Amino acid sequence: MPCLSTQPTSESSLPAPSSSSKADPGPQQISMRSLIVTQDASIIIGRGGAHVNEIRDKSSARVTVSESIPGNPERILNVSGPLDAVAKAFGLIVRRINDEPFDVPSVPGSRAVTIKFIIPNSRMGSVIGKGGSKIKEIQEASGARLNASEAMLPGSTERVLSVSGVADAVHIAVYYIGTILLEYQEKFPAQGGGSYRQSSGGERERRGPPPAFSPSAPPPPGMQQQQIFIPNAFVGAIIGRAGAKINEIRTQSACQIRVTDPGSTLPDGPPANPEERLVVITGYPENIQSAITLLYSRVEAEREKLASEGM
Repeated sequence: MPCLSTQPTSESSLPAPSSSSKADPGPQQISMRSLIVTQDASIIIGRGGAHVNEIRDKSSARVTVSESIPGNPERILNVSGPLDAVAKAFGLIVRRINDEPFDVPSVPGSRAVTIKFIIPNSRMGSVIGKGGSKIKEIQEASGARLNASEAMLPGSTERVLSVSGVADAVHIAVYYIGTILLEYQEKFPAQGGGSYRQSSGGERERRGPPPAFSPSAPPPPGMQQQQIFIPNAFVGAIIGRAGAKINEIRTQSACQIRVTDPGSTLPDGPPANPEERLVVITGYPENIQSAITLLYSRVEAEREKLASEGM
């Protein structure tokens, strides 16, 4: 794995990250999700949650890791809070994976770690920039290397943005990426279901499920809404006989999950794809991530089943 060092520049058009404890910009909150392998998840959590608690204390960010699902090698790491705190937390996460001291700057010989961020496809263009200009600026400013996947995650409208670098490089790159996402949210507040902006009312683990809703209705106060698309071939797998599977996912995630009728789409959204079904998830941020993980797990299990039957 290549070794990268932090390469700050004074000529970038991107804002410089603040080293103060105040969030910049202002009081805005952000939630950033990434996929991590189970082995790294165990390192981040630590025995009895010791490591993740230390990261929370030192960064002042909220850090949660989704439960392990049999057959799924990855888990979802969610970090939320003021942008400064979130960026710092990811830097500390890299240090924890590398078993490095938290208070020592990265050196050229430090091992690079890759963090795979989950970014809605509608926002990825803003992160990449025209002709890749934004990614180039972030790479030059941080010393990290960025790569945006071409394809979306299975049955999803989200893509993976891989950020590779030493702890300080990841810290800086995450700050810049978060700044772009928040700016996008300011310009287009009604798009994307509010995946990145958190409500100001705080969060709790495993809150109760929200009331019923329609795909076009706004989520109840304090909740968020996420939309994903599932190929028709896998809809039966996530619903189950008499709705048994989807009811189980609803219970485990404490989210309201609705598989819409064929041809349904979002207001002002693109035309419906006849080969896909829209799934609308409403709940609190950490619960939504759990629901998405469970849904993806069912899709992958069914995909493997169909592949084995076709052999």
